[in-house]
Amino acid sequence: MKQRKIPSPAVLCGVLAAALCLLAGVLLLLGFVLPPQYEDTFLGEMKYKMERLETTEGPRIIVVGGSSVPFALKSGLVEEYLPGYQVVDFGMYAGMGTVVMLDWAQTQAREGDIFVIAPEQSAQTLSCFFSGELAWQAADGAFDLLPLINSGRYESLAAAFPAFAGKKLWYALTGAPEPDGVYARSSFDGYGDIVYPDRTANIMSGGRNPNDLISFSQDVITEDFIDALNGFARAVTAKGAKVVYHFPPMNAAALEPGTDQTAVDAYYDYLDGQLLFPILGDPGRCILDSGWFYDTNFHLNASGATVFTKLLIEDLKIFLKDTSPTEIALPAMPSAGAAALGTDNTDGALFTYRHTEQGWILSGLTEEGRAARNLTLPGSYAGEPVVGLDKALFVGNTAIREIRVQPNIGVLYDGMFSGCTALERLILTGEDPSAYAAGDGLREGADFFICVPEGALDRYRRDYFWQAYGAWIQPWREDS
Repeated sequence: MKQRKIPSPAVLCGVLAAALCLLAGVLLLLGFVLPPQYEDTFLGEMKYKMERLETTEGPRIIVVGGSSVPFALKSGLVEEYLPGYQVVDFGMYAGMGTVVMLDWAQTQAREGDIFVIAPEQSAQTLSCFFSGELAWQAADGAFDLLPLINSGRYESLAAAFPAFAGKKLWYALTGAPEPDGVYARSSFDGYGDIVYPDRTANIMSGGRNPNDLISFSQDVITEDFIDALNGFARAVTAKGAKVVYHFPPMNAAALEPGTDQTAVDAYYDYLDGQLLFPILGDPGRCILDSGWFYDTNFHLNASGATVFTKLLIEDLKIFLKDTSPTEIALPAMPSAGAAALGTDNTDGALFTYRHTEQGWILSGLTEEGRAARNLTLPGSYAGEPVVGLDKALFVGNTAIREIRVQPNIGVLYDGMFSGCTALERLILTGEDPSAYAAGDGLREGADFFICVPEGALDRYRRDYFWQAYGAWIQPWREDS
């Protein structure tokens, strides 16, 4: 047999480089040529917000921030009480980054505009964080948005493009995302405000998300973000616009322990001393009762949006020296939404319990429970619902392999499975992803898959919150 000549390493590297270039070229072509695949998603609204910003006649009030803006703003009400202005709701998913919203808003500044900068009071939104992948999704079908982004973010955009193009091809072959619920583009009205009909009450277990507590420490906002805000202000005021800062709605039940009026005032004084433009109103007025919120510590329910919009109108009138009355009738605070109850109490005897006004908390495990490989968190105990669990319930448990969580357990804590070296599957039995609130660190200290009902797989992977865990979400069947 004739022996084949083995190519030199240089030739092999050349072939590999050519193949990679070809693959990159194919992805580049597909990323731009394929029809938009994110049209119906929450981020699919971005290009329509930009279109409204570009086409709305002035003078305008433009509210810039994360998703707390469309959940908090009733633009038509602002126009009713400030009839000299058109309102543009320019709030979008905070996970994309506040700075890119400032990039886009800056390009459309005109004389007479008032920019209200209202980022969420959290470390990510008060920094120069930027997600290139989410920016690609937001620009899908409107790629003329991309050159408007600050060039310092192009490297992040380039790095995120292959993943975006690959997912886009997959969706083109298997079907574009069709989200339902409040995090679909269909939930926005013509202003870009959220108008979802079922957004009527606080649906968070205990009225707050403990994974996202609100801080007024000075280090929650970065120096480079303050520089970005001041740079934005210089750019738009040069075009004849005005800029003010306004605090977002904040859940009083989610303030970090020890936060009092002194801490809030100190943060206000610090920020006021750093910004080149005024802060509108008092941050204390933006700290609202949990009954006005919906599914996060910054997202208001429909009644809460009326409360906050009235507050914003009053603050804007003070800024504009408008002494006309703001006679908006406020709704009654909604009662908390009813939590879904779990019906499987098979392993109820393996836990210990602590009673609260809301119901039972899983406080620990019995000796048999600590040795169990598989556990289902119970739905009720002694005739009352189980509403939560202590954060350290499973920490360091090296026996547990599978945990089933029914929808009555609404909060999953960051790091709650740290040290669970045998854990393979966390099974969420609820069909609705919004039944569970999790932070960004659910898998900290442990390596496991998140299994969800087979019929709800796409809903979880495309969910506003759960999409961050998409690579670890797998389908689960009751008989599996």
